[in-house]
Amino acid sequence: MAAVLTRAFPCCPLAFVPISIFVFTLGGAALLSLALTPLVRRLAIARGVLDQPDPRKIHTGAVPRWGGAAVGLAVALAIAGVFLASPALRTVLLGEGNVARWSALAIGCGVILIAGMVDDARGLPAWFKLCLEIAAAALVVLAAPYPHAVALGPATSPHEIGPMGALFGILWIVTLTNAVNMTDVVDGVAGGLGAIAAIALGLVGIALGRTVAPIVLLGLGGALLGFLPHNFRKQRIFLGDSGSLVIGFLLGAASLVGLTQHGVWLVLPAVLALGLPLAECGITVLRRTARAVTIERATDLDHFTMKSGSPRLFTPDARHIPHRLLGLGLSQRVALTVLYGSALVLGALAWTSVRWPWVGLWGGVAAALILAFAATRWWYEELRLIDRGALLPLFDNAFVHRRITHAAFDAAAAALAFLITIALTDHIPGDASQAWFRAAVVVGATLVGLRIGGIYRASYLHAGLAEALKATRSVLAGAGLAWIAWLLLFGSPWPVAGWLLYAYVLLTLVVGGRMLSRLLLHAHERATSGTRRVLIYGAGRAGRHALGTMLGNPKLGFLPLGFLDDDATMAGAEVHGYPVHGGNGELDEILERLTPSDLVLAAPSASAERRGELARACVRRGVRLVTFDVQWQGAETQVLA
Repeated sequence: MAAVLTRAFPCCPLAFVPISIFVFTLGGAALLSLALTPLVRRLAIARGVLDQPDPRKIHTGAVPRWGGAAVGLAVALAIAGVFLASPALRTVLLGEGNVARWSALAIGCGVILIAGMVDDARGLPAWFKLCLEIAAAALVVLAAPYPHAVALGPATSPHEIGPMGALFGILWIVTLTNAVNMTDVVDGVAGGLGAIAAIALGLVGIALGRTVAPIVLLGLGGALLGFLPHNFRKQRIFLGDSGSLVIGFLLGAASLVGLTQHGVWLVLPAVLALGLPLAECGITVLRRTARAVTIERATDLDHFTMKSGSPRLFTPDARHIPHRLLGLGLSQRVALTVLYGSALVLGALAWTSVRWPWVGLWGGVAAALILAFAATRWWYEELRLIDRGALLPLFDNAFVHRRITHAAFDAAAAALAFLITIALTDHIPGDASQAWFRAAVVVGATLVGLRIGGIYRASYLHAGLAEALKATRSVLAGAGLAWIAWLLLFGSPWPVAGWLLYAYVLLTLVVGGRMLSRLLLHAHERATSGTRRVLIYGAGRAGRHALGTMLGNPKLGFLPLGFLDDDATMAGAEVHGYPVHGGNGELDEILERLTPSDLVLAAPSASAERRGELARACVRRGVRLVTFDVQWQGAETQVLA
């Protein structure tokens, strides 16, 4: 099948279509857009189609819309011109099935353009626009026809998707239509990213030997390049929905039709070239959905409940990726440079993926990881699901704490540990039935050993050191019993390194799973601590007790910064994840650098002289000095803070 796919997508341009035709399409569309945009701008002003400023927008005066009309008209005229001028292109266009599929694309674009212009002038309901987008996408997909299989590149094996290809194609076009619309929030973003993506996909199409699709995509790219100078001027014009919707629709449809041949669609180049609009769309849906979900802690501080509201997916806001870049302090020009540079890298990966699919794939994975880190670390706090405690309500479910649930988890952990071990040690049995039997023996013996070790006789909701030690002992017993069962049943010993690896992976999964609630609670408490920045004096037992009290009682409003200790050997170390700072001779410098609001004295052995020095330093720096102490009074414990 891979050989058939390679023949379907020859990696060279068609011999009878000169490269100059593609260049003329790009340049002609740019010149037409450059000339038509001022005319459309005057028409928009005369008809009162203006974008009024509001709190979520960065412009301060009314700006004409309908820039998409100039772009769409330039694309249509440029494409018509090159087809009229080239008999070879007319021959290709009149080929089998081409007239129907590209006519459907023209009709769909016309519908979207008119709907966008009406929306710019008078406004249309979001649901009505969505219905038009679905109808136009369905027209294109059914006339194309839709792909029946997907593949990474022309030399990779395709995967059949059958009739689901029609639904997938409609979803792809509609998603791209709205994704590009979401990026149209700052001057030059939608137009610049659309131009880069269109040109990159056009070059991919040329490399695959396609003709009509590259003409359409390069025409779109050239028209956007011609529009951008008007978009950056003081007396500027916006693309409006008439532009952003058409750009997204044309990119989605042309990438689907142009990269599909004999029913196989190359998904990797399309996803890479359109990576930024797709990322914007995905992040917008995720953050709005996550923002509608709140995690509330019960008054007894031991239980969490999840409450959800309406995600308001179609409600505009000022929290898109371009907005967040500006929020980091970047100028508009620098923010555009970052976005354009990212789009160029993804476009280059899209072209590379035609010849080396795995290079493009891993490049895309790296880009996705970088984006995920930036989105959760710098841009959107609502996406920090662990810090928000999104998983904590699971531990209030009685099903999670049943022994049968724990046993099922341990069985899955043992099976996964066994698979990882045989894969890394290259001891996979040739007979599949024998492999399953050996896996069943190892998992069964491990579960028996865990039971003997007493792992199911402890509660792990608030697991501590004692529970961790019991789980570790049980895991070692389970691995040892599995080793004995292996020797008795199969005779041939497994390498010692294999059993050590199995025990290590099993220990990580089993003990880690039982400490998960404690780790998640710790992360949530750190993230939701109050605004009183606290430095703890004393990294010993009392200091650790003070830290636990702060984290366990968010109502105190403390945000721990770390520890201050006079023991020079402790400087630079970490206690429960919090840094320890040296105190001797560095007290004033540390207080000035960390700017705490409170210094908690949690060192019962501190001398009266040292306490006086701390008090005077706090007075000089405007820091409140608080004493933490525990007093035992009969059967009651009193914490003084």
